Amino acid sequence: MASAVLSDYSEAALRLSRGSFVRLAVTEEDMRPFFRPGRDSVLLAPVRLSGAQHYTQEELKAFEAHNDVPGRKWRNVTAAEDRITVRRRDVVLVRTGADRGLRLLRVVHVWGTLLQLRCDCGQSSYISATVSDVVGVVVEGTIRGGTPFRSTQRKWRYASKFWTVSYRARSWAGKVRRNPRGTLSCVVSALVLSLVIISCTGRGGVDIIGIENGQFVKSGSPYYFIGTNFWYGPILASEGSGGDRERLGRELDSLCSMGVRNLRVLVGADGPRGVYTKVEPTLQYAPGKYNDTLLRGLDYFLVELGKRGMEAVLYLNNAWEWSGGYSQYLQWTGHGDIPLPRVAGYDAYVDYVAGFMKSDTARTLFRRYVMDIISRTNTVTGKAYRDDPAIFSWQICNEPRPFGADNKEVFRDWLTSTAELIKSIDPNHMVSVGSEGKYGCEVDLALWEEIGRSPYIDYLNIHIWPFNWAWTTRDDMSSGNVTPAVQLSKEYLQEHLEIARRIGKPLVVEEFGFPRDSMGFSRSTSVSMRDIYYDAMLSEITDEAASGGFLAGFNFWGWGGFAEPSGDHLMWQPGDDYTGDPAQEEQGLYSVFASDTSTVRIIRKYARSVENIE
Repeated sequence: MASAVLSDYSEAALRLSRGSFVRLAVTEEDMRPFFRPGRDSVLLAPVRLSGAQHYTQEELKAFEAHNDVPGRKWRNVTAAEDRITVRRRDVVLVRTGADRGLRLLRVVHVWGTLLQLRCDCGQSSYISATVSDVVGVVVEGTIRGGTPFRSTQRKWRYASKFWTVSYRARSWAGKVRRNPRGTLSCVVSALVLSLVIISCTGRGGVDIIGIENGQFVKSGSPYYFIGTNFWYGPILASEGSGGDRERLGRELDSLCSMGVRNLRVLVGADGPRGVYTKVEPTLQYAPGKYNDTLLRGLDYFLVELGKRGMEAVLYLNNAWEWSGGYSQYLQWTGHGDIPLPRVAGYDAYVDYVAGFMKSDTARTLFRRYVMDIISRTNTVTGKAYRDDPAIFSWQICNEPRPFGADNKEVFRDWLTSTAELIKSIDPNHMVSVGSEGKYGCEVDLALWEEIGRSPYIDYLNIHIWPFNWAWTTRDDMSSGNVTPAVQLSKEYLQEHLEIARRIGKPLVVEEFGFPRDSMGFSRSTSVSMRDIYYDAMLSEITDEAASGGFLAGFNFWGWGGFAEPSGDHLMWQPGDDYTGDPAQEEQGLYSVFASDTSTVRIIRKYARSVENIE
């Protein structure tokens, strides 16, 4: 049983899996100075007690006390539900990382079965895990070089709370010792920026946007908008590869002058660099491993939005290969190489990513990523993301699809459970799906409605792509016939808007676009057909807004701004300017550039028309 003191973490995990209590000598530095390697030991209780036999009275007493169930008899436990409780501030033996290595770590947040952990030794990074990754929970032992404790004793609770609360202070103290002048500068900058944000009221103040009676509400007033897709914004905001803060400032100021304040943004790409058709640099380069420069870029980006009274829809995943998403999580969990659509064909890619809905391990990796991002604190302002009014909403995925009728049920459950997870971490901000509409649900409008009815999903999304969906042809583009595209787009909008009215939630068209005339890609190519299409679609929101309707916003795809695409090649390559068109599309296909003055004029007209709706 637990009388022998083990020093091997793997052996301890094996015995815990068999239902035994284990005494473990602390040998690693993770929990210093709370536990001192070579001087302290702990008693670990198994997380699952089913099938365990003949615990000692001392073990049972420690377990009962930890679980706040004094007097209960735990000898010869057999019930499946008899588990030890994993709580905030517990110290646990847990499997982490891609190598599933064992570490003693402290639990700092608990969201259902999901955990966020960290060490006590002053390192700044969080570690995500699930309850199923925990193999044992510390219930007694010695701390601080030999002082005995039990997890329910007052001295443990106070000491544990102290090390949890003082973590940030100790981290800052270390930074000051290493770089006193630089740290002081960061503090001053954060204070100044915080004051700027507080003083900048933007459009009606800095309140987090919510929903009342089926309408978005900002600072007590209805909020309708014409926005854009600006997926590369956080990359521009970084100080590393791809960063260009001067251009970022110009782009945001230009959009503000148009009345465009709602920006739909990719949090970051997944996977290695150097992959054809994938954007670079990537944020999550390995499971749970992040490019910190890009994360700080996202922080800076949100600060710049706040200064201008703008807000971002932050989407966390992608069904398509251009930022990793579905396919990258599958590759990370052993499903083989990704068949890129432009290389292997669209059907091969669809067959591959259909596995995402069948892979619990792939979806678990994504859930951990969600926890890491949403629980983040801005390094510039010191403000938690959940408290930042520059975030309009969290969005689960860009164009999530089940990729097969047999996946529809798990697809629905995945979206609703992920929305619930997000709400449990950040109850302040709205959550949406990022759906195309029925085309993102195997052409099943009822499924789209069922997902949209979830209490954890605040508003509805659709995308409209007349050329991609063959509602307009190259012949139409050559002849200037935009009528079929407009007609079918409005029909698609209306059938989804009817559902929005029925369930009482706002609807946002978060992607729509139209190519340049005759399918040209150069900025000098005319956009006369695009202008007709944009004018026809954006006009749909004016009557809705005036009557307090449920069509709440349009985000056109996408803002290319001041980019200068390469004249030597059509597809994006590292080092090229970012445009509205991601790496898998011809640069200039759907981008609206600042030089497209006629289109900009139409966008400005409708943005201004809905800006001051009372």
